[in-house]
Order: sequence, then C-alpha cells, then structure tokens
Amino acid sequence: MSGDTAQTSDGPRESALSGSDDVVVLLVDDQLIIGEAVRRILAAAGSGTGQDTIRFHFCQKADDAIATAARVGPTVILQDLVMPGADGLDLVKQYRAQEATKQIPIVVLSSKEEGETKAQAFANGANDYIVKLPDAAELLARIRYHSGAYRAQLRARAFAESERRRQIAERKAESVNARNTLIFALAKLAESRDSDTGLHLERIAAYSRVLAEQLRGALPELNDDWIMNLQLASSLHDIGKVGIPDAVLLKAGKLTPEERLVIEKHPGIGADALNAILARQPGDELLRMARNIAASHHERWDGNGYPGKLKAEEIPLEARIVSVADVYDALTSKRVYKPAMPHTEAVKMIAGGRGTQFDPVVVEALERCEVVFHLAGKQFHDEEANAHASSGGKEQA
Repeated sequence: MSGDTAQTSDGPRESALSGSDDVVVLLVDDQLIIGEAVRRILAAAGSGTGQDTIRFHFCQKADDAIATAARVGPTVILQDLVMPGADGLDLVKQYRAQEATKQIPIVVLSSKEEGETKAQAFANGANDYIVKLPDAAELLARIRYHSGAYRAQLRARAFAESERRRQIAERKAESVNARNTLIFALAKLAESRDSDTGLHLERIAAYSRVLAEQLRGALPELNDDWIMNLQLASSLHDIGKVGIPDAVLLKAGKLTPEERLVIEKHPGIGADALNAILARQPGDELLRMARNIAASHHERWDGNGYPGKLKAEEIPLEARIVSVADVYDALTSKRVYKPAMPHTEAVKMIAGGRGTQFDPVVVEALERCEVVFHLAGKQFHDEEANAHASSGGKEQA
C-alpha cells in the first residue's frame, strides 16, 4: 500500500451520486497495518461472482481526511477514533459540517468498548461504532448495510427532487398555457370589432413564424423560444385599435387626413396597455415582444413611419417581421372595399418597399421562402372561405 491513498482498483474519482450500486469505502486511520487488513477483507469480498464492487480508499493523515472524503465520494467512512494530532470525534463533527460529507454514513473505529465515548460519537453524528477490527463478516455486513441505506437515501432524495421539478414545470406549463390562451383570446376580442378580418391573427402568426425560421440561419439568437413568443406576440399587434372610435375603425372608404391621425394613435394605445401589464411582470419576454410589436409595426425602415419615426434597426426586429407579415396579409385578403391581391403581386409590391418601408433583410427572407409563406396563409384563407360558404355567404378569393 502507498502512503495517503490506496484503491482496490484504478480509475477516476468515485462518487456516491454516480448512479451505480458500488460500495465506496474511505478508511481514515494512521496505522498502515489496519489499512492493509481492511483492504484485504474488502478485496476478497468484492472478487466473488455476483458480488457488488467495493472500492477502497485509505487516508493516513487526519488533516487530509475532509478533502479526501469530498474528492472520492465514499458511501461509508470508517473513522479511527485516535489519530496523531487529531481527535476522531472532532473529525466526525467536521464531516457533518461540510456539504459534501454531511450525509455520508460514518462508522467510528475504536480500540475498546467505552459507553461514554460511544455516546459522544453518536452525539457528534456517527452512524455506528465498531471495536477494531471485528471479523470480516461483521465488518462487511455493516459496511454494506450503511452503504445501501445511504444510496437508498440518495435515490429517494433524487426522486423527490425530480418530482418537485416535474410538478413545478407542469404548473409553469399550465400557467404559461393559460396566459397564452388569455392573450390570444384578448387579441381575438379586440379584432372582433372588425367583422371583415376573418382569420387575420392566425395568418399573421403563421407568416411571422415562417419569416423568423428563414432568418434564424443568419440570426442564431432567433431560437425556438423567441419564435414561439413571436407567434403569439404578433396577435397583439393591433390591440390598440380597441381605443379607436368605430366611425374611424370601421369606415369602408378612404380615411380623411383627420381620421388618419386618429387611426395612427392605435400603436401608442396598444403599447401603453401592454406597458401597464409589463409593469407588473417586467421580466416577461413575451409581453416585452408584444409591446415592441404593438408600438412599432407601422414604423418604416426609412424613418417615415409612425408613431415614433424610428429608422432602420432602431425598430425592433420583431416589429420589422410583423410589419411585412401584416402588409402581405392586408394585400392578399379580400375586403368589402377591395379584392384580394394575388400572392405574386403582393410579394412584388413588398419587394418594391425594400429599404424604404421594409427591412431589406426581412424582404429577402420573404423572397427566399415565398412558396412556404404563401402556403402558410393559404390554408387559413381556404378555411375561412369554406366556413363562409357553409354559412350561406360568398367565398372569399
């Protein structure tokens, strides 16, 4: 055997949390002969067919005991009662004071049976007390008992923690789903004031997702969570229209300059409403994104939009994406005052606004994925037309 540490097998540092059922023994004793005796007992016990693996570590210096225990992760510590310059009972207290060792079973080894010393060992946190050295069968039985109980305790705690996290995740998912459902219902309620929009919100969400998926190759920050938030947040882009009078909002003809000024207030109204919610939930990324979209989806790349006259990348990316999706949907949707524009013409018109009304990068993304983009909206247009036809109305184009 070597000085500080010896093992029955080579390999990396062991850990009681490794998931195996190995018995990992750390003997802390200044007597080399005791270390060798225990090593032989454990080596013989672990060599038989079908036996559990026993890994043995030996520490002769009391000053190294705590660090060694933290390093090797034993499932049982055999601690000598009397060591040069150290009290074994004090070491027991030190193990219990350290996070890495406070739960590990400790078996105190003593040269004699003393009731008062035994009581003090248990008071300090020991799990067992053995007069050294007992016969091999007794030593192995106690080691296996304490190791098995410790691993069972670890598994129980791990299961309890896993279950706790599962329940937290489940409650969070339910809460998020309820919030998302409420947000979309609120958006639909606001949209219901305009009976001519149909499945507008669903199409905007679909268009926004397709554009974001196309952009994520060049913009890795557009991860799955970002895109999922964009889908839902886009539905609130026109939430501010709840504050616009019906005479202006529902007017079929061309708006007067005065009416145009009224309708242009809706981004600010929507942003103010969402800011009020954000004040209560300042860390909510979905609400932050929704606020940005509501406030800025009518801004223009050249700075001539409204309400803030923001220019280029001053406009949040999410608003730049929804701006393209919103204009495309307005162009390709039939209204009482206009027919639906064909897809190809709508894309061409949006491309004509590259660098003036729209972010050139978003327009390029639209051009690269226009087939998928068209199909994403077509299914909602078809669904809308079928529903209209089944109710006795005329199909939309």
